[in-house]
Amino acid sequence: MATAHQRQWDGAAVYVLENSNFTLSLIPELGSNVYRVWDKIAERDVVRVPDSLDALRQKPVHYGIPLLLPPSRIRGAAFPFNGKTYHMEQNTPDGHHIHGFVLSRPWRVTETAVDDDTASITTEFRTADFPEVMGQYPHDMTIRLHTEIRGASLTQTISFRNGSEEPAPFGFGTHTWFLLDGEPEKWTLTLPVEDIWELNEKLLATGNRLALGKYELLNEGLNLQGQNMDMAFRGRSDLPAVAVLSKPGYAIRYRGNEPFTQWVVYTKGEAFDIVCVEPLTWTPDAPNLDAGSEFTGMRSIAPGEELVLTLALEIERV
Repeated sequence: MATAHQRQWDGAAVYVLENSNFTLSLIPELGSNVYRVWDKIAERDVVRVPDSLDALRQKPVHYGIPLLLPPSRIRGAAFPFNGKTYHMEQNTPDGHHIHGFVLSRPWRVTETAVDDDTASITTEFRTADFPEVMGQYPHDMTIRLHTEIRGASLTQTISFRNGSEEPAPFGFGTHTWFLLDGEPEKWTLTLPVEDIWELNEKLLATGNRLALGKYELLNEGLNLQGQNMDMAFRGRSDLPAVAVLSKPGYAIRYRGNEPFTQWVVYTKGEAFDIVCVEPLTWTPDAPNLDAGSEFTGMRSIAPGEELVLTLALEIERV
């Protein structure tokens, strides 16, 4: 029987979901980050876990499954949309914006539920509750996150409802840290990718797309030993958005629905203990690129419209 309960972690409320396969920990007050996914059968952590609450507070994007709205970098922390200029927080040393405004802010818990081998929690974030967010992104956006474990799968369903009277520019992604257990030579990453976004020295997309070259192997399976990557890829339009991280006898399938058209892969130096696989709906600096929304993933949510995204993490054992 699955369970869902609240506990305290150094004074912060966290929620622990457990079923036959997983023990999952989520912290609402820091962006509803799923900061731990323990595989009970393999007896291993699936994602990078902070060793303290302070570590997570200091670097909330460095652990678990951080949620990014908008994702990645925005040049000069500003972009034009619908006749306006949006000014985001300058939160990099060189005056750009990175990783959005929901990452370290508190979310409200609206529901927990259990049923047989399924446990879930629903959390909510409303931009209108934060004047400093509305100053950057003047749209009353209600975000609901439903996180569920069922058997050997973890599904996150995220809905975005635009309650404002104008279209809202929209990009979303995660910064999911998968563990390699210090054995990169055993792990292979498979991604359906079309080409590479050229990045400048500040890791901002230039708008040019490059041939995959040696990274063509991602479409078949790229061994992670010796890889040193911080790269943005455009996904293939003819295949579902599914990343597969596998080693003999064990595979993690990470899939998104149709709006997830872009991927960033980051190894934090030469791959050893982690690989960050980031499904995105737009590429880095998408709203400032003159490259066509069909390539960049740039989109908006109309007034009164709701957009629903799904990300699913599934463990397969052979």
